[in-house]
Amino acid sequence: MSFFDPQDKKNKPILDYFENKIWLIVDNSAGTRSSVKKALTMIGAKQANMLDADNINDAVAMLTSKKINFVLGSYAVNGGFLTSLFSVHMKSMPNRLNAAFFLLAEEENVSDIALGLEYEMDGIVTLPYTGFTIIDTVLEGVTRKITPTPYTIKLEEGRQAFLLGNSDLATEHFSNALQMHTHPYEAFFYLGQIYQEKNLQDQARVAFEESLFHNSDYFRALKNLGTLYYQTKDYKKAYDINFLMAQKYPILPEKIPELIRLSIINKKYEDINNYLKLFSEMKTTDAATQVSLSAGLAVLGKYFINHNEKDKAIDALKAAYKFSNGKYEILDNIMKTMEEGQCMPVLLELFDSTDLSLWGENVQGLYFHTLNHVSHDDAMVISVGEQLLRKKIKDIHIYRGLIERGIKMHRKIGNIEALVLEAIKTFPESKDEFEKMFEKAKVSA
Repeated sequence: MSFFDPQDKKNKPILDYFENKIWLIVDNSAGTRSSVKKALTMIGAKQANMLDADNINDAVAMLTSKKINFVLGSYAVNGGFLTSLFSVHMKSMPNRLNAAFFLLAEEENVSDIALGLEYEMDGIVTLPYTGFTIIDTVLEGVTRKITPTPYTIKLEEGRQAFLLGNSDLATEHFSNALQMHTHPYEAFFYLGQIYQEKNLQDQARVAFEESLFHNSDYFRALKNLGTLYYQTKDYKKAYDINFLMAQKYPILPEKIPELIRLSIINKKYEDINNYLKLFSEMKTTDAATQVSLSAGLAVLGKYFINHNEKDKAIDALKAAYKFSNGKYEILDNIMKTMEEGQCMPVLLELFDSTDLSLWGENVQGLYFHTLNHVSHDDAMVISVGEQLLRKKIKDIHIYRGLIERGIKMHRKIGNIEALVLEAIKTFPESKDEFEKMFEKAKVSA
């Protein structure tokens, strides 16, 4: 880590660049905000030009009322997340030669790195925060803005025009930039972005592919081209490019559902296990992402059952259950796969360890079917099923189980008939099935 010497003459352009720039430091901790400010004074920033906020609402108010050049803050802040400020800052400061956005990360977490890439932030400062790490990260993020090349200037003119809604002027700037660099991958990307926004998919594809020709690792071109392939249903190419990205870069949680769908479409089922591993490295995952992962893991479990890998199937299905958030369709698929693989005792253990009252009442029907499949205690199973019906939980599994157990225990034919009639009334599409069960009951009576 290099020491920045403000007295060194070669650093004068840096001091001049930061001298009149306005900063916004966003963090819950007054101590952290103070430490960051102190470090920034070393590179020419003035204390009088430093604003701070401990919550998102105040930060938004400052960004919309003042011309703030640089934002530096922690991801989770009182009232929301730092990323919600990014678009506000871009709108207020479309000329990014005089603006930058930095993230303070508690650790080198894959979610933070992915966020930085996704939003094209100018840098991420990770713990331990020191004056040196803050200075180094900031300088690394703005170096090309301090002494910009003609190519960089033209790029930023294009970005500014695009952010201000003038796509024709932006296209002109980016097209000119193509002639100013040996490998103008950014200019090709921004042209592709404009074409993509205009729904000119073929032109966008060509531009993104050209960007990657000049820089095969460029995150934003990889991401947008992968999305474009997916939208145009070129699933093989979409899978290939997303697989490549997963080897090179961290994955955002919200990207996982698309990756799972691609893995399933391309029959790359075991990839889903890799997405499961990512969850242990992520700070936050929303319910929708968890459910998508759960659905994918359920498919993976089915795949393992079909290939006689029972232990792997159980691990996948347990994980699917964990992330299902009680979604009936997923749990139903898990149950069917467990039943096919003769793993129902495992599912019963999972149900018994869960407070099912937190999930929808219809899940109780799946629980009853599992109990009915595993338990040899006829009286107990019937008691549980009847309690569920009294609670108005109507599920075809409950009726089937109660009728089957009733036949087995030679219960009164009138009781079984009443159940059959109620089942037919509730599930008329299964009338033939229940009538056959009743015929069986009459024979066994």
